[in-house]
Amino acid sequence: MTERPHILMILADELRADALGCFGNRICRTPNLDALAAAGTVLTQCMVTQPTCTPSRASMLTGCYPSALRSRMVGCHTPDDPRFVPRVLSRAGYRTASVGKLHLIPQSDEVARLERAHADGEPPDYYGFAEVDLVNGHGMGANGPSYTRWLTARVPDAVERMAAAEPLSPGVNNATGSLRSHTWTLPPEVHSGEYITDRAVEFLTGHAERDDRPFFLHVSFPDPHHPNTAPEPYAGMYDPERMPPPIPPVNEADGATPLQLAAYRGGGRRDPVIGTPPDEYARYTLADWQATKAIYYGMVTLLDTQIGRILSALRSTGLDRDTVVVFATDHGDYLGDHGMMGKGFGYDGAIRTPVIVSGPGVAAGRRLDGVASTVDLAPTLLDYAGVEEPEGIQGVSMRAALDGTGSLPRDAALTENDDDFVPTRARTLTTRTWKLTWYCGSADGELYDRVGDPEERRNVWHEPVSEKVKTELLVQLLEQVACAVDTANGRRQPPSPPVPKWLPRRTEVMT
Repeated sequence: MTERPHILMILADELRADALGCFGNRICRTPNLDALAAAGTVLTQCMVTQPTCTPSRASMLTGCYPSALRSRMVGCHTPDDPRFVPRVLSRAGYRTASVGKLHLIPQSDEVARLERAHADGEPPDYYGFAEVDLVNGHGMGANGPSYTRWLTARVPDAVERMAAAEPLSPGVNNATGSLRSHTWTLPPEVHSGEYITDRAVEFLTGHAERDDRPFFLHVSFPDPHHPNTAPEPYAGMYDPERMPPPIPPVNEADGATPLQLAAYRGGGRRDPVIGTPPDEYARYTLADWQATKAIYYGMVTLLDTQIGRILSALRSTGLDRDTVVVFATDHGDYLGDHGMMGKGFGYDGAIRTPVIVSGPGVAAGRRLDGVASTVDLAPTLLDYAGVEEPEGIQGVSMRAALDGTGSLPRDAALTENDDDFVPTRARTLTTRTWKLTWYCGSADGELYDRVGDPEERRNVWHEPVSEKVKTELLVQLLEQVACAVDTANGRRQPPSPPVPKWLPRRTEVMT
C-alpha cells in the first residue's frame, strides 16, 4: 500500500444497519454495499456517539465526543476545531473535498456560511474542506446552490412538481404526522443522489487525470432520512405486504419509562426526545408501517445504486488500488420499532451504524463482532494516512483490528445525548451483552439484555434480579464518561505533549 493512500468516506443519513444485505436483510437489495463488505471488513456492532445528525457527524470527522466538541445537539453551530480530520489532512498535503450533506451547523445557515468563506479572498476552508458542493434537505426539500441550478436546468418546473407530489397512500401521509411517505414525481435522473454521485465521479476522474496529491473525499447522501421519498422505480420496488412487522410498541408491562411512553403517545406535545417527531403513534396501523418500510427500502436500494457508480469510477480510474474506503451512517431510525419513527433513544435501530472499511491493508471478508464506536473512525483514517494526530483526539485507531493483526480497542461504547431544548441529558453504555441508558435527574433508566432480548423489548432497569448487573454497568458508564472529557487544554508547561489518551478498563459484565 502507498504510504499516503487516498481516503473516500461515504455517509448515508438515518440508515439502519439491518437494512443492508451484508447485515442480514433478505429483502432489501444492496448488492454494491454487499460487495464492498465482501472485499473489506465489517463492524457489526459499531455505535454512534450521538443519535442525531450534527453531533454524530462532527464526532466522526474529529474523533472526539460531541460534548468535547460543544456540538451537543442537532442544529447547533459546531465550533471549528483543529481536530477536524479534513484540516489535519489538508495541512499534510491532502486535497480535501465534500459533496452532499454536511450539517455541522443548521442547514439553513450553511449556504451563507460557505458564501462568506468564498468571499473573503482567502482559500476556502470549511472545517478543513477546501472544496464543498453542498446538498441539503430531504425528500421534497432537497436543495443546494449548485444542485438547484442543475435540477431546474433539466426540469424547469421541478420545484412546483416536487411541491405537488402525491403521497404513497392516504393512510401514511399526514400533514402533522411522522409517516410522510411520497413517490417523488420527478425522474430518477435528477434525484439529489444522482447529482451527488455525478459530482463524486467527476472528482475521481478529474483527480486521476490531473492531480498527484492524495485526497480525502467526503461523499454524504441525504437518504434514507425521513420523510421517506423516492422516485420510481424505487418507490414501488418493494411490496408493503412483504415487509416484516415492526417490534411492538413500548408499554408499561415491559418496563417502558415515562419518557418512552410520552414519545409514543404524543398528543400534540412538544418533542420529549429530539429526533422522535411528536405524534400519536398508536393511530398508525401495521399497513402504515409496512408501507413506510417498503419505500424506505426503496430509498436504500437507490442509495446502493449510486454508491455502486462511485465505486465503479474508483475502479475504472485505478484509484481503488490506493484508496481506503469507509462507509457509515450518522444514525439509524426506529422505522416503527417500539411504535415510533425517528431517532433519539438508544435503541439499536437508532444508534448502531453499518460500518464497512475496504481498501489496501484492510483484511477482506472479515466481520468484527466486538463493540466499536464511531469516535474511533477519525484516528483510524489518520493512521492509514500516516499523519500524526493533533492533541486531544479521544478515539483510538482500529487499524490493527482492520488489518487482522490486533483486536478492537474497546469492549464498550459510549453514546451521548444532550439537548438544551427538551432538555435531555442521557448516556448510553453498550457492551456485547448489555445496554444501559442513564437519564440525568431521573430514577428511571433503561437496561436491556442484548443476548436474551436482542429486540430490546423488555426494560429490566427496576427488576431486582438485574440489580447487580446494573450496578456494574453504572461503574463502567462512569469510567466512560470520565474518559470522554476533553483533554485538549492548550497546556504548554511540562510535561510536554502528547497528552495521554484516557481509556476505560476493558471489562465485561458477567451475569
